[in-house]
Amino acid sequence: MEMQQPKNYRLIIQHIIFWLGYMAFQALSYGWEYNDELSFQLPPQIFAVSIPVIIVATYINLHLLMPAYYYQRKYTRYSAALLVLLLGSGLLTRFFTYEFILPWEHMHDPDRFRRENKNFWIPVRILRLSVETIPMIAVTMLMKLMSNAYQQEKRLRELEKEKFTAEMGLLKAQINPHFLFNTLNSLYALILKGSEKASKLVLRLSALMSYMLYEAGGDKVLLKDEISYLENYIGIEQMRFADRLDLSFQYSGDIAGKMIAPLILLPFVENAFKHGIEESSGWITVNLKVAGNRLFLKVENSLPEIEKKGSSGLGLKNVKRRLDLTYSSGYDLQLMKNKDTFEADLKLDL
Repeated sequence: MEMQQPKNYRLIIQHIIFWLGYMAFQALSYGWEYNDELSFQLPPQIFAVSIPVIIVATYINLHLLMPAYYYQRKYTRYSAALLVLLLGSGLLTRFFTYEFILPWEHMHDPDRFRRENKNFWIPVRILRLSVETIPMIAVTMLMKLMSNAYQQEKRLRELEKEKFTAEMGLLKAQINPHFLFNTLNSLYALILKGSEKASKLVLRLSALMSYMLYEAGGDKVLLKDEISYLENYIGIEQMRFADRLDLSFQYSGDIAGKMIAPLILLPFVENAFKHGIEESSGWITVNLKVAGNRLFLKVENSLPEIEKKGSSGLGLKNVKRRLDLTYSSGYDLQLMKNKDTFEADLKLDL
């Protein structure tokens, strides 16, 4: 919140300067029109009635009508609402002029009061007062649209920069050296024993690296391919930990044709192995469910009695950032750590 205050103050100051400039312009215009000379005059009907009404009408258009109709592309409704706003501003200006300015002129400016039409309902004047609001509505609307376009372009540039940084980080993290080192050690041990599991491990590792290098480079991949990748990863880890691991991996729902950001689910499973099983025995459960266009992932793992020091959870921090960049508000992530268990619960709009 503290970072927003300077921007808010600057915005308020900009608005004040803008309206002061508009008041000065009105004062000069009034002197030019009625006295045929360039002088600075700010009569009460402009200062006390016209400008406040125009300001109120302008902000109603900017902060109510445009968000409700214009930004939603409901142009017919916006036009009708804007017409009502303009007529309302003309009527309101006429009302305050009739109720307050005419009595003031009767006491302080009798000559002008004698020339004034004393009737309230003067359609032509009300229409003119309504039309006088249009230039400020148009100018402020144009400024707002230009500001929105600039902010959107700025956000896109920032998003592209952040996406590039995240993608570079993803490329560096795709092959975990620690995981690869342990897998190769396990493979070497199986080969020495002449175990048939060695060939299966090679196939799984080959499929894993092929997916990382050739398929996970796009913005989205098929969910079924991401699940196959998880199965290969879990299969390798099961071979490594053998009887030290009690694991359950299940998925359900209609996954056909569903797309997901690549490698977005792996860090939760990887974290379970790294912090739950790496130095001891334990259990892991992975449940993945798809309902409509909503994905539910729940990963639970046991925690050792003495946790390994230096476990920073950097992988989960990175995946949170990727979720923010890729899915914005379309996800919900809950991480819960208890005395002897850790749970990651992810809900994601596909």
